Amino acid sequence: MSKVNLGGTPKRNGIGATAATITCPIATKGEVFPDGSTIELIGGAQDGKPRLMLWDGAKNAIGLVVVRHGQTFVPPRIDSTILRSLRLPSNTAEYGSTRKLFTEISGLISRATQAADAVAELLTFFVFATWLTDFLPFAPFVWVVTPPTTTSAPLEQVLSALCRRALVVNDISAAGLYSLTDLQPTVLTEVFQPTRRLLNLFRASTRRGALIAAGGKAVDASCARIVFAPEPLRNPASAGFPLEIVLSPTPGYVPLMSAAEAERVAKEYQAKLLHYRLLNSTKVRTPAFDLSQFTVPVQELAHGLAASIVGDDELQARLVPVLKPVDSEIRVGHASLLTAIALDVLLARCHTHTGKYFPVIELTTDVNTVLRGRGETREVSPENIGWTLRALGLRTDFIPGGRKGLVLSNEVRERIHKLAAAYGARTLREPRAKFECSLCAATELPWKMEAKPA
Repeated sequence: MSKVNLGGTPKRNGIGATAATITCPIATKGEVFPDGSTIELIGGAQDGKPRLMLWDGAKNAIGLVVVRHGQTFVPPRIDSTILRSLRLPSNTAEYGSTRKLFTEISGLISRATQAADAVAELLTFFVFATWLTDFLPFAPFVWVVTPPTTTSAPLEQVLSALCRRALVVNDISAAGLYSLTDLQPTVLTEVFQPTRRLLNLFRASTRRGALIAAGGKAVDASCARIVFAPEPLRNPASAGFPLEIVLSPTPGYVPLMSAAEAERVAKEYQAKLLHYRLLNSTKVRTPAFDLSQFTVPVQELAHGLAASIVGDDELQARLVPVLKPVDSEIRVGHASLLTAIALDVLLARCHTHTGKYFPVIELTTDVNTVLRGRGETREVSPENIGWTLRALGLRTDFIPGGRKGLVLSNEVRERIHKLAAAYGARTLREPRAKFECSLCAATELPWKMEAKPA
């Protein structure tokens, strides 16, 4: 049995103890120590079993047992069927610079899949993020829409060769995903009819450190996910707002890489990306560009993807124009919600009336007028509007005439403005000279919104 002992000499506080003080072996999928040293799970052994690599910041050592700071670490027990499919690097390799590695990977994805350059570049950001998932606040998640006119096989093949701990799983269930998360893999799967439970799990597994009850214990289910599906999500919020990519029809047949070529690509880039992870995991920072230009879901997405690009602010910034269309779609979706429409009506009331009271029945009538103007056939009731106001933290009260309504105090008007900005109310996109509002002038809300056609 090979053993790596970089524990150092004994110290009075017990840190760096020798093998004589070693405790019971600890099964680990990876460790990061306060001094910057790291244990990584790697493959490449002739018997197919995983080994451990100890990186001390300058060099690495590989063995079946690693002794560090008076503790013994061994590889975890992994089911043989999972181990055969789990992609693990076998060593590290120089990669040059972040820009050079990014360009190589983007070009490889483009050549292997014939994907558009913008798609290949966006997926390259995702690949980098999978290697630093445990250092990001949000686990990367991409939803790839594969219409009948295209195939996902070449993209699945190249992503499984590039992503960290890639694991291709067919017909995944909630229980199956629970059982895999301890390895923190990048799960690649196809989903044809997503269940509500599976979507809830996808959403919960986006935020790192969010524990989920499973099998009588709390599990951190956060991991990178790539889902191939024939249709986009009807409600992206139900799955935690994944990055959605729609594959374009390919003009001709796109062949898979041969088994030998796929293995060569995987061996080369797994080693480079592992080296990138070891050198840069402690350098992950909030992106240099302004995240506040995006809606909250896209802020989280941009943070995770851009922060994974270390030491190249210009390369990080290339993500901004790519995510603008994603952000616009979310803004449009927010603006079409009943909540946003109600806020639009409330904001218009603040701008065109000086009265103190706004009856719920009048608000309901105005909302239904807006809905008809947008070509919708649904009609809401005063009860619907009452619940909508309550969800916004806007409490109704009895007003003169014995009716229920909002008392438009200065505090309530201010809250309406802030909520309207958060939901992207259309009124805030009107030209500045169209109305005069002291609250808008004080907060500059109209000029923070990007002017777009209705």
